[in-house]
Amino acid sequence: MRSKGDKYRPVATVLKEKNGVPTKLHISGKVYALVPDDYINGRKNQAGRMKNG
Repeated sequence: MRSKGDKYRPVATVLKEKNGVPTKLHISGKVYALVPDDYINGRKNQAGRMKNG
């Protein structure tokens, strides 16, 4: 059991990558995904991409 202030090195495994950027990682028994800023709830934010003019 770790106590407050303890340091450790988690093992990270890249599960998926796109254009050389890791998009899905497995770190310390949990899976994490990279979500771009223009995505909301798994869908692209269409309102945030308004055209000029």
